[in-house]
Amino acid sequence: MGRKSFNKEILKEYGNKEIYVALSKEGKKHPQVTWFNKNIVEAVVKARSEGKKIYLFGGGLLVDNFLKAQIIDEYIIGSIPMILGQGRPLFLGGFLPVPLKQDEFQLEDGIMILRYSKRQGDY
Repeated sequence: MGRKSFNKEILKEYGNKEIYVALSKEGKKHPQVTWFNKNIVEAVVKARSEGKKIYLFGGGLLVDNFLKAQIIDEYIIGSIPMILGQGRPLFLGGFLPVPLKQDEFQLEDGIMILRYSKRQGDY
């Protein structure tokens, strides 16, 4: 996850799972947290090759690295009903188009959760 998404409260939601946090400097030591200030994409590729399942949680800055490396298999996007007037884009741009197939959607307390996978075929 990205530095802005991480806080100690989120640790309760992940149980004993390993957590990798991308940030520009070392964070405080914690038994289940590995801090990454180098290439987190390489670390994720290595973990996947070892059979680990990876859940990426973060904003556009973090996700951008993985989009450009073309290694995201599934997208889960939450849409919270609010008109902001300004803000950051969901994706930063500068990557190849990713054709998606909608696998699921659910509506809970006004929040829409959309689940997509990469569409297979020639695009």
